[in-house]
Order: sequence, then structure tokens, then C-alpha cells
Amino acid sequence: MEIWCGSISERRAYNREESVERLLSHEMPSSDPQIDIRAVAIELGFASDDVDYNQRLRDVAIALVKRQLEGMCSPQSDLLQMVESLDDLNVAINLLEERLYEWSLFYGMRCRGEELARALSDREGTGIVARSLLDLIKAREDLEDLLETKAREIAPNLSTILGPVLAARLISRAGGLERLARLPASTIQVIGAERALFRHLRGKAPSPKHGLIFRHPLIQSSPKRLRGRIARALAAKLAIAARIDLYSGALDPRLAEALNERVGRIRSRSMQSRREDK
Repeated sequence: MEIWCGSISERRAYNREESVERLLSHEMPSSDPQIDIRAVAIELGFASDDVDYNQRLRDVAIALVKRQLEGMCSPQSDLLQMVESLDDLNVAINLLEERLYEWSLFYGMRCRGEELARALSDREGTGIVARSLLDLIKAREDLEDLLETKAREIAPNLSTILGPVLAARLISRAGGLERLARLPASTIQVIGAERALFRHLRGKAPSPKHGLIFRHPLIQSSPKRLRGRIARALAAKLAIAARIDLYSGALDPRLAEALNERVGRIRSRSMQSRREDK
């Protein structure tokens, strides 16, 4: 019989690494009657007394968490952190831009954004904020470039259909590529519109037609009356693309081609219907 800190049958205590491996093995616990693990651990020599047992238990728990975190580290987890970092940078840049703009009014300047930051970068006082803003803007550009590269590597089909940045945001919002691949198209269609969906469920608003995917050019460039149908067509292709990216990782250009054809048919039918109505 084994417990997390030793083998009772072999009368042997585990060291810290062996204890971590035992906990990571996820083996089913023994069906034997419940035992006093603390007392057995001391008897086996894992710890000398209760205080020593508590300290060793803490050490093993910390080592276990570190191993689990190392196991969670992957290119996909890096991608999710990049999306969150990009959002944080956008918030910081917007705040500094507004502060710098208000400050610049004392000097009669009317430009904004990066142009204003460069104009004020050599002044005393404003220069500190302006240079920090320029550094953040440069960091955002570098992070966006890296994000696009990683997104194309991890999700080539989603990146082709949505664009790498929007694809990364969709993956992040879904909680990862694996979770996204398990979602039906109807759920993918409204990811990012949770508040509107809850208002609809409470009977206080119509059903949302789209969430994050509203940023896609095919939807934004379409008349409002067609956006719902185009969003459904887009979500259907995204569901397929996510599964291909997860299980194959190979780029299939036919997905984007089929989407464009489908959207073209939706638009042509709408135009034909409007002509007949006239």
C-alpha cells in the first residue's frame, strides 16, 4: 500500500521528488480503511515529528505547484498572456495619451497621440511622460508583431479567416484552443457578447447576433440586415477551423474560399430580393 509520502508495504519513506511524482501520477487511492497519514509518515521516517511533517508537507506542496505550472507552460499559454498584455498596454497608452493631451493644452498644442508625445519629449516635465508613452507604443508594436507570428503558428486556419490578432483574442476569450474547438458555432458566434446574451435571457434585450467576430471586415462592411446571417456563416467556418488547428495544425485555404463564396451568395440573394420587392 502506498501513500503520498511513502510505501507502507515496503516500509520506506519517499523524498520530496518521489512524493511529487506520486501526487502527479493521479493513481486511485487504496480501498483499504482510512489511515492516519501523519502518524504513518512519522513512523516511516518521512518526518521526525508533527512540526517537521508540516514543513515537509509545505515543501512538497510548493514543489508540486511548480511542476504543475511548468506543465501548463506552452506556446498557447504564451499566446493567451500576450493577448492580456496587449490589452494592458492599450489601457496604459490611452491613459497616458489623455494625461499628456490635457497637459499640452497649457502650451497651446493641438496634436494628439504619438505626434504629441514626440513634440513634448524634449520638454521638462512633459518629456518624462512623453518618452514613457513612446516606449509603450513601441512595446505594443513589438508585441503585436510577435502575437501575429505566434497566432499563425498555433492557429493557422483561424488566423487566415479572422486575422492573427482577432484569432488570438477569440482563443483567449474561449479559454484556449481546445475549449474553442469544443464549442458549437452558435456559441462561437456570440463569444464576447455575454452581457447582451444575459440581458436577452432576462427578456430585456433581443438576442445578440455577434460578439468578438463583429470586428471581422465581412461583418462590418455588410448592411445591418445581413450581419446576422454572415455572422452565422463565419462562426460555422471558425468552428471547423478551430478543430483543424487543434487536431491537425495544417492550413486549409479552402475554408476561407468557402466562407467568401457563402457570404457572396448571401449578399447576392439579398440584392435580388430587394430588386424583386421594388
